[in-house]
Amino acid sequence: MFKRILQEPLLHFVVVGSLLFFYLSSNDTETKPQVVISQGKINQLTAQYTKTRQRPPSKEELEALIDNQIREDLAFEHGVKMGLVENDSIIKRRVQQKIEFMLNDSIAGIEPSREELQAYLDAHKEQFTIAPVYSFKHIFINPGKHEDTDAFIKNLQTQNLNKIYKNSGDSMMIESEYVEISTAQIARLFGRKFAKNLDDITPGSWQGPVQSGYGLHLVKIDKKTPAHVATLDEMEASIKRDYRVETQKKAIDSFYDELRTQYSVTVEKEAQ
Repeated sequence: MFKRILQEPLLHFVVVGSLLFFYLSSNDTETKPQVVISQGKINQLTAQYTKTRQRPPSKEELEALIDNQIREDLAFEHGVKMGLVENDSIIKRRVQQKIEFMLNDSIAGIEPSREELQAYLDAHKEQFTIAPVYSFKHIFINPGKHEDTDAFIKNLQTQNLNKIYKNSGDSMMIESEYVEISTAQIARLFGRKFAKNLDDITPGSWQGPVQSGYGLHLVKIDKKTPAHVATLDEMEASIKRDYRVETQKKAIDSFYDELRTQYSVTVEKEAQ
């Protein structure tokens, strides 16, 4: 009978729990560390429960949530005392992420002034250069459909292309005219080589042929807005986003630089 009792798993659990409690009690200091469940934390627990269950918790359910949070905090604090956290890379990484999240979150709420954004724009002009924008017409020529492509093109060039460009050349699934289209959009439609070659075309007259991924094109550029550094009004949202990202990075770097001064950091390396 006594032997069977000794083999019971519950008894083992009680014994281990008692030993663990003894260990923790023997390491108590005169000043007990505090575990505080703030009103903010209670609100967070309530919000999480409400989101999951689609209703707020009852009084008893909220008390259970708080009790579970107390147990979680107590277990973590004692785990730290026992050295369980010391070499746990997952917990370390989670704590690091939480600290950096708090730093980022605090900065995200800061609204930079226009002067700060303008200074950032001035220091990063290459990041905010707007590519050329074109308004142009084109006539597509598919070399595979003509025995003498050069002769076909020369014949087109003798005509009033401004009047016939929509119905001339070979058919394709792309519009014959574009207004205020960026080089990035042109590259997606016609290919990078075609977009790049537009830089060499003087606006105002039909020129070409210009090669694309489809074939050849006679092109007339009606208007070209050259590449230029964006103004704050043109790209304020993007400038503000990048400003905040860089500010957050600098804040985190500064935080770790300051933190290192409070510790003696040693990196052990094998002898070469």
